Amino acid sequence: MKRFAVIGGILGFVAAFATPVQANTDRLDRVAACAGIVLGNGAVDFYLGNEEAFDDAAQVAYTAYLAEVFGASYELNDIQIADQILGGNVDKVIVAFNSDNFGSDIYEELVICYSLLGNQLIDNAALISEKSSHWEEQKQNNINLLKRFLKAN
Repeated sequence: MKRFAVIGGILGFVAAFATPVQANTDRLDRVAACAGIVLGNGAVDFYLGNEEAFDDAAQVAYTAYLAEVFGASYELNDIQIADQILGGNVDKVIVAFNSDNFGSDIYEELVICYSLLGNQLIDNAALISEKSSHWEEQKQNNINLLKRFLKAN
């Protein structure tokens, strides 16, 4: 079976959009962690030949994450840390799959994360509708970059 890995650092694109005002980072970190879990599961789907499932997961994960980033004011450093959390959880799911440890614990975490991200999308629907065009091109570029990494492995 072909094994692959994803470099967690590729997700740092949102740092350029940060504002230098402090906000509570707990929510940002939770959203980033769940976005990583959902993206990691999408990466596994992609690896198994289901690119459409990857695209759907990426849209949910990145939209929810960016809504949090743009919906509050975080320092650049806080966003960079959240990006690392997101990337680390992508890797966590891929490693679990590659080592045949993708079990009920990862599945339960995935269900919880889809619920959290779904609520994030609902809570920020107005912001997403109003502002998503500002980040859509960068989000799509990041999704394409992640696909390129996955295809190369």
